[in-house]
Amino acid sequence: MTEPKKTRLLAAAALVAVLAASGAAHAQAPAQMPRPSNDPTEFLRTPPKPASPKGKFSLVSLGDLLYSRPMADRPDPELQKVIELIKGGDVTIANRESPTFDLKTFKGTGYANGLLWGDGTLAKDEKAMGIDMVSLPNNHATDWGPEGLLETMRLHDEAGVVHSGGGRTLQEARRAGFLQTPKARVALVSTASTFKVNAGANDAFGEVNARTGISTLRTRPIQMVTPEQMVLVKKAATEFASPLKPAPAADATEVTFNDQVYRLGDKPELRWEMDLYDHAGLLKAVREAKEQADVVVFTIHAHESTTGVDDDTPPPPDFLIKLFHDTVDAGADVILGGGPHSLRGVEIYKGKVVLYGMGVFFINGEIKALQESALRVWPDPKTGKAPPPQPEERSVRTGGNPASWYDGVVAITDFDGPKIKAVRLYPLDLGNTYDRTRRGIPHFADPENAKRILADLQRDSAPFGTKIAIEGSVGVIRLP
Repeated sequence: MTEPKKTRLLAAAALVAVLAASGAAHAQAPAQMPRPSNDPTEFLRTPPKPASPKGKFSLVSLGDLLYSRPMADRPDPELQKVIELIKGGDVTIANRESPTFDLKTFKGTGYANGLLWGDGTLAKDEKAMGIDMVSLPNNHATDWGPEGLLETMRLHDEAGVVHSGGGRTLQEARRAGFLQTPKARVALVSTASTFKVNAGANDAFGEVNARTGISTLRTRPIQMVTPEQMVLVKKAATEFASPLKPAPAADATEVTFNDQVYRLGDKPELRWEMDLYDHAGLLKAVREAKEQADVVVFTIHAHESTTGVDDDTPPPPDFLIKLFHDTVDAGADVILGGGPHSLRGVEIYKGKVVLYGMGVFFINGEIKALQESALRVWPDPKTGKAPPPQPEERSVRTGGNPASWYDGVVAITDFDGPKIKAVRLYPLDLGNTYDRTRRGIPHFADPENAKRILADLQRDSAPFGTKIAIEGSVGVIRLP
């Protein structure tokens, strides 16, 4: 072989080796995550598959679990009657409002003014009460940082209580939790629109690591104003204009002033807009869950209302109605609204159950505080120092809790194969007028209070065309 030819062959072989190595390196490189969708309609273009439980199947829905010490074995005959009802269902779902862990061994710290806390045994206590699945996202989920959330997840895994809405990445937090039962595989997709700063989970991106957190739905309030009111808004925005925030145009129909968006409309009202990525991501999670489950439940913890962020306004905000209808169209069979500690109405949408506000199941939680927070938020007017420890049921609101927070309900959705046939509503009295050893603990409401609670639910459900029959002390919604 001549020297030039040999040289050419060696060069070609070297090039092949380089290309092969490059290909191998490329094959081993981590796959890039696909760009998330910001088009919610992408997951609504085709109808979801129908629910498919085997025969008769009952889903029990509860409100917020706002309690800090074990309750399942409490020697309270009236509470035990409620627990007996819960255990009679095929699957029971609730919202775990506070992180749970052992304070003596916990390595993290608090990240909020009022730190809602639950003992590390509560996941097992939930299981003992018959609670099978819990949603984790809410405005207290990260009171104790990522460490508190992860420990809560670990303890629920250990106890065999399925959870959803929290994770080490956004993908994990968005993903449904699944429970296999003899009659159905149930999926739970959970999120929160009310949450602490930096509570949202994030996926890794570039050189930035993933962030532990919850599934969030970001929203922004839009204050609709009349033409006369818009004149005043523009005047104020012009007087406070700056190089970074110039005065609005004379013909502007939308003005941002002091971080509040004002938009021209026919009447004054508060509307809400959902972040498109979050909206689409939640619908994607519901659709994917339906492909893997017989029954899908969607939950959200949302303190937003028609008047701002308020726990006591019966009408739901506009974005929840839109979101709940979309989640049904994506595949959800039962929707549970939470956040407001008072009850809201019920809607039957395309044969599916939408419970706009489940209220609370327990409201007997302990709130801890950092020293600086205690001095700032709850100072003693005489000494300026933190006050003595408050009773366990102490509200975050000065002056105590509204009476409406102590009305609750156990909602049981009855399936017969793919169709929902009925919703049964069992009113609860959480003891607003009782001493603190009883207060915040669910008992079945007496006939008088049951009638009052059900009448309120009838009133708040009427705008959705829902008819609730009162049969004894139980509300019943029958579907065709």
